[in-house]
Amino acid sequence: MQKEFNSLIKSVVIYGFGNVSVKIIGLILLPLYTNTQLLSVDEYGGMAILDISSQVLIALFSLSLSSAYLRWYWDKTYINNRKKIFFTCFATLSVLAVLLAISGSFSSKILAGFIIGNESFSSALALMVIATSMQPVIDLTLTQMRMENKASFFVSANVAKLIISLCATIYFLKFTDKGLAGIYEAQIIGNVAFLLLTSGYIYKRMEFRFSGTLLYETLKYSLPLALASLSNVLLVVLDRFVLNAKTTPLDVGIYSQGYKIANTTKVFVVSSIQLALAPAIFKIMNRPDNKIIYSKIMTWFTIVVVYFSLFLSLFGLEITKLFTTGKIYFDAYKLIPLFSLSIIFSMLKDVSITGLQITKRTKIIGLILTGIAVFNLTLNMTLVPLLGTYGAAISSMGSQFLFFVIMYMHSQKYYKIPYRLDKIGIVIIIAALLYLSGSFFNNDSLVIRIIIKLIALLLFPVFLFTFKIMDHNEILILISTIKNIKSVLISGKKEEVPPIVQENDNV
Repeated sequence: MQKEFNSLIKSVVIYGFGNVSVKIIGLILLPLYTNTQLLSVDEYGGMAILDISSQVLIALFSLSLSSAYLRWYWDKTYINNRKKIFFTCFATLSVLAVLLAISGSFSSKILAGFIIGNESFSSALALMVIATSMQPVIDLTLTQMRMENKASFFVSANVAKLIISLCATIYFLKFTDKGLAGIYEAQIIGNVAFLLLTSGYIYKRMEFRFSGTLLYETLKYSLPLALASLSNVLLVVLDRFVLNAKTTPLDVGIYSQGYKIANTTKVFVVSSIQLALAPAIFKIMNRPDNKIIYSKIMTWFTIVVVYFSLFLSLFGLEITKLFTTGKIYFDAYKLIPLFSLSIIFSMLKDVSITGLQITKRTKIIGLILTGIAVFNLTLNMTLVPLLGTYGAAISSMGSQFLFFVIMYMHSQKYYKIPYRLDKIGIVIIIAALLYLSGSFFNNDSLVIRIIIKLIALLLFPVFLFTFKIMDHNEILILISTIKNIKSVLISGKKEEVPPIVQENDNV
């Protein structure tokens, strides 16, 4: 277990950095996006709708082939066919990308009127579709890098894409009159640059033989996941579609700003850890102690995500003012705690479905997700007219919680893992109480606010130890983990980690 733990920590640091380096562009650009002299309120609200439309298209046209390739890559039966499988998946996604780009461009005016309610956004929508069409191909390439442990190339390619997209976005916003269309044009430039930089690598990983049989086998596995992915995206984005239909562009902008700030937890922490976890989950699935490891992963994952969420929720007011130029968007900070809870429950759901993935019962995931998405839409249609942005945030949080509960129950039915939900519940309650204590001082001076909130933040690990969420052995592991991370960042060497106690009652 010690070896896998060390490897996992290294993967989180390296691949997490690569992931964050790309996603951080959105955070850096928030002050520009919320500057009403560069983007009007209507444009910022429109961008929120186009961004979530992009997520829907990616979920729909990716067919979850990257996830299927990840599963097939580690299957001993197909080791000699890896290059053929990669080419088959790459070719399929490339054809779908061309079809999406062409159809989206020709129908952009109709789609802009239908999705946003304003045909003047047609140019921006067409560019968004073109940029989006490349993402599934990029994701498959990044998956291949992770499988081969090409960490340096993974990070450098992502950083290059980041710098190019960032510079292009700043140029188009500040020095041209392209406005919202310029943002998506910059994304296209960044995506094209990534594919050009990795073209040699992609070519060498292919065996130019398309296999309909292999495609059929992977699609049987991936299509239920694609349905699940689409439903999951809809679960996350339906709130903004309903807000756009039932409220004003300003409400959509405020909601989007709060979501983007809260979503840094998912970008910086959840996605980074999941990038490292995905291969590790399947690599250890045949070990006799795998269930103990899975259980500890959920507990430790929860602690990290909750702590980061507590930080964003406590300092939501200060962070919102720091990354928001237009004062009309300042109320976004009030929504951050609700978004954070949604992200926590979503993470728990993602971890709890490990059993269904191992037993290849992916159809269950898709069916449940579809039902939850319908429930979420109904809840949004009910609460948004009554509570506005708060109704949308509550709908999202409630849907994610219900989703986690249902998925957990089904996964345990087919593959029982001794998760410690008692510890996880205490962690969330502790964080909620600390947030409420710190939020009472939001009307005080900046100095008092900062001091009180820092105290609340520092009390979190103290309470974890007090309530024995982490035992002495796990504290030692945490200390060694910090040393290991520092070692990876500085010299690439790893420290030894104390063995993890493997007693069920101590998980």
